[in-house]
Amino acid sequence: MLENIIIDFHFGPTTALLQEMNNRIDADIVILTQEGIDSLINANILQAPRTDIASTAIGVAMKAGTPKPDISTTEHFKKFLLDAPSLAYTSDGVSGMYVAELIKHLKLTDSLASKTKRVKGGYAGDLIIKGEAAYALQNISELRPVSGLEVVGPLPSEYQRTTMFSAALTASSKRDELSAAFLMALAAPSAHSILKSNGLEPISNHE
Repeated sequence: MLENIIIDFHFGPTTALLQEMNNRIDADIVILTQEGIDSLINANILQAPRTDIASTAIGVAMKAGTPKPDISTTEHFKKFLLDAPSLAYTSDGVSGMYVAELIKHLKLTDSLASKTKRVKGGYAGDLIIKGEAAYALQNISELRPVSGLEVVGPLPSEYQRTTMFSAALTASSKRDELSAAFLMALAAPSAHSILKSNGLEPISNHE
């Protein structure tokens, strides 16, 4: 049913996409954080029910071939932050806002200020490729697509924040049947290997 169908994708940080949807951008399907989808359903911009697709954890990435730092425990992770020559994360993405709060919680804001770069949207890992940062902290699903990077690993469980990505049809969609078929394909077991290869953990109840 989806063969020979051209799909036009529009990407952006959750906060920016939420703003666009509140301004009634033309779309058939919206994929956002679970909280973002729920808020748009409550505002009658999206149709219920939502479809939960996959989750991702925040991780650390570096240039491929660089010796890996130890971030396996809370103490090692804090030492990594202090020892890292430079760090990058986003300023308006869900993971970036969380990382900023985590650094504040660890009382490292002042210590890291001079070596921290924040990018507005996009991939924080791009700054590693440009030589502007040694490490990037972002959702692993946003670190994996950057060619030339290697994921060190996820943040320690005590400091971790997992993001659930969900989807729903827009209330204004004129292609409900095709859109519903696309969501079914995203949630199907046949898509799990693709999701996993991109740093996403498929929702088990789809199996």
